[in-house]
Amino acid sequence: MSPTSVGRRERKKLETRERIFDSGVALFATHGYDSTTMEQIGERADVSRATVFNYYARKEDIVFEWFGRLRAEFAKALAEDDQHTVDSTSRVRRAFRVLADLYEDDPATGRAMVRAWQRAGGPLLADESDAPQLVADSVRAGQRAGDIPRSVDPDRVALILFDAYLGVLYRWVLDETDQLALGEQLTATLDLILPAIIRTSSVDTNRPSRRRTGGKNRRTS
Repeated sequence: MSPTSVGRRERKKLETRERIFDSGVALFATHGYDSTTMEQIGERADVSRATVFNYYARKEDIVFEWFGRLRAEFAKALAEDDQHTVDSTSRVRRAFRVLADLYEDDPATGRAMVRAWQRAGGPLLADESDAPQLVADSVRAGQRAGDIPRSVDPDRVALILFDAYLGVLYRWVLDETDQLALGEQLTATLDLILPAIIRTSSVDTNRPSRRRTGGKNRRTS
């Protein structure tokens, strides 16, 4: 068997998988997760029901892959070293904004997939997901770089940020009028939370040194 034929076969498998994936997501967006069947996904993708099951054993696997791809984009944004990003907190802001932009690129699909995630049994709270670990790792990197105080608990910060993100996201999903701009609301929320975390931690970190300095320069009356 030639390398060319193997490559062609793998490409065909990838194309089929992508077509099934796209079909499932489109049907979830138009008909809803509960009303979509594997047969319908196969019909839209122009493959048999058996072929659909060869790639996705359950329709929730399509939902989980959609969010897995979202998570990958989030991780990429956290890892990118952009010349315009001057510190770690700015990188975190940018990564969350990337998530918001992905949802707002196709709001109907974004809302439908969040609802599908809930129906498929995906984690609803930050501490039930592994995504906050990405933020915690980014906070630790910021601590090593000196951008974030050492007194900050990376895991706690990550949970706080993700709880805030999920709150804004769920409100956006419920807002069918599009009056709530996800990106703007998320950015505004992070701009309130991140400086408070850094400022409070900086005060805690510096407090002992101020006491020592005060002891040396104590005034006498």
